[in-house]
Amino acid sequence: MRTIGILGCGWLGLPLAVNLKQQGYNIKGSTTTLEKLTLLEEVGIDSYLINLNSQDYLEPLLAFLENIDSLIITIPPSRKADNNQYVTTFNKIIHAIETTAIKQLIMTSSVSVYAPSNKTITDTSTNYSSAPTAVHIRAIEEALLSQNTFHTTILRLGGLYSEDRRPVVHICKRETFDNPDLPVNMAHQTDIINFISKLLTKENYTDEIYNIVSPNFANRLDYYSEEANKYRLTLPPLGKNNLEEYKKVDGTRISRLLDTEYQF
Repeated sequence: MRTIGILGCGWLGLPLAVNLKQQGYNIKGSTTTLEKLTLLEEVGIDSYLINLNSQDYLEPLLAFLENIDSLIITIPPSRKADNNQYVTTFNKIIHAIETTAIKQLIMTSSVSVYAPSNKTITDTSTNYSSAPTAVHIRAIEEALLSQNTFHTTILRLGGLYSEDRRPVVHICKRETFDNPDLPVNMAHQTDIINFISKLLTKENYTDEIYNIVSPNFANRLDYYSEEANKYRLTLPPLGKNNLEEYKKVDGTRISRLLDTEYQF
């Protein structure tokens, strides 16, 4: 059975590791904390303590990458506008991968790379945001896609949510609920895991970019009303719509190509 490496076993990486382990894959996972290291070991994951910001990162990183067939990177970017650490971190990873036989890499990115647009944004759109974090993410995407020793699949994820990650809680603390009629671009943890799982079954590796955004919500009010009702919360009074922030991202191509429906 193939060995899958998951670099970054956090909100997405840990349940993904458990899911793939249950499917019979050999799983190697990384974390930056001793507490999470113990948790990974308890669920049968071959675990590694890797801090890519430390001076001695290389030895554990190379040990982690050894004998991996497919690598999944689920490391979120920093939100600090003046911080290039995210780019530096990925450059370290790329240089290490070049010494291995890894042929397939999957990176979780974000639809925040796209600028607002009055047209539906597909995964072939190139109207990118100039926000610092978006620029950093795009630099990493381009660096990965330009490699010729392995193939990269970029998954641009919508707003993340699950049973234990509820953006509606933060919305309900605001004085007003702004942009109720604008599109909402959300991605549920279960759908992300299902798509990654399906990607791992592909026999031919190619460089690809996919958006993962649920098609099941008409707008922000639709999504947040459903979530508020689910958790017995009350949305604040509706505010105004700012059409300059309009951004509708289409995530249906990956569903069609992998013959996998969105569950959420």
